[in-house]
Amino acid sequence: MKPKIETLTIELFRVLRKLQIDGLGRINLITGRNNTGKSSILEALRILASDASPTVIDNILRYREEDIGESEESTRQIDNERLLQISNLFHGFPKLSDKSLPIVISAKGRHPSMRLTLEVALVSEERGQEGQPRRLVPLQGNLFGESDGIPALVIETGGVKRILTLDNFRRYGYRMRSLRPDLNDESNLPCVFVSPYGGEHTATLGILWDKIALSDLEKDVVEALRIIDPEISAVSMVGGEGPRQPRTAIVRAGNLPRPVPLRSFGDGLNRLFGIVLSLVNAKNGLLLIDEFENGMHHTVQLDVWRAVFKLSRHLDIQVFATSHSWDAVETFQEAAAETPGEGVLVRLSRKDDDIIPTIFAEDDLAIAAREHIEVR
Repeated sequence: MKPKIETLTIELFRVLRKLQIDGLGRINLITGRNNTGKSSILEALRILASDASPTVIDNILRYREEDIGESEESTRQIDNERLLQISNLFHGFPKLSDKSLPIVISAKGRHPSMRLTLEVALVSEERGQEGQPRRLVPLQGNLFGESDGIPALVIETGGVKRILTLDNFRRYGYRMRSLRPDLNDESNLPCVFVSPYGGEHTATLGILWDKIALSDLEKDVVEALRIIDPEISAVSMVGGEGPRQPRTAIVRAGNLPRPVPLRSFGDGLNRLFGIVLSLVNAKNGLLLIDEFENGMHHTVQLDVWRAVFKLSRHLDIQVFATSHSWDAVETFQEAAAETPGEGVLVRLSRKDDDIIPTIFAEDDLAIAAREHIEVR
């Protein structure tokens, strides 16, 4: 079956001046040296799948410590210089006071084609008629040249433009109020992201657990955890009744007299829990995993890849993962060979200011693994 996204194009986003990847598969492993855009591809996919959700953009900025900054009072004005952090999303770190070309992210495949643009502009506020919401209208000229202008992010998807003023991005005064009735956080395509440290705090996985609790998908999660510890028979989330009682994952194992916190089993099992719980929540959508191998010993990675291939096929999920590890590449190749036509490895390399993708499909990947050709 044709993958949801077969061709991905990213322009002027982060380190990616213009990147086009053709021939993507159901399971895609992205490798390459540092600063070749592996994590940036996952970020672009998150923004595209969510129709540039303000929450997703804010999470991306915060994760890289690029958020605009603290605001002790939600009504306090943030000076324009503080708003410059948003320019980190744009290629070359342009000054917001300069006119720059927009970010463009697009995808084609089995899922209906998607295209999104992001650009920074100065806008003015026009009061609507009585009972109507206010309108924000882009101005011409220098971004900071108009004293009455408001710096904003202009988002265009499906021919519809939405405007989000930059002072909405605040670390503690974060409200993300909609300035247009059509601005929302609804996903265009279901998409779940697993950070490199996604299993570090199991409390953050409580929302994902609640979505599959008491369903058949619980069995898939338990079966995956048994890859590392065959004694595990059940898993659940407890706590959360009050602000000082965070959610905690607990497991029951045949060799233990009582349920114990999942954290007691070490980083590998927690990492696996985060990946599989995210996977079953990404049904009919995308799963993005940054640094797949983190916390997992090389001896279990093959079985984890097998679980990812099996569940993604069963739940109609397309997976994009990144890795620096040769063990992850080698075990990925072995799992891909067991499921012909579904695994693709994408190697990113730098040539001057461009990032060049090289596609290793099934046969090429097998040769690379057998000959230990450098594909990281």
